[in-house]
Amino acid sequence: MPFMKATNEQLFIDALSLPTRARSQLEHKLLASLEQQAGSPEIEAAWKQEIIERCQASDQGQLKEREAADVLRDAYRNVK
Repeated sequence: MPFMKATNEQLFIDALSLPTRARSQLEHKLLASLEQQAGSPEIEAAWKQEIIERCQASDQGQLKEREAADVLRDAYRNVK
């Protein structure tokens, strides 16, 4: 059952009040729970193929390179 937005915000605030080590342990557990639910073999195979194709395109000079800061800034703008 998904949390309501206010509940998520309160959970986030509560998590920030934890000591650094406890926050780190919580982060690890949350990420591990997502990894356990990661995609099916079909999804994993599709990602592997995507990675291969991107590496080949990069090797052949077909990709436009961008600074990481620019990519992150643009991604953040799209979230709003």
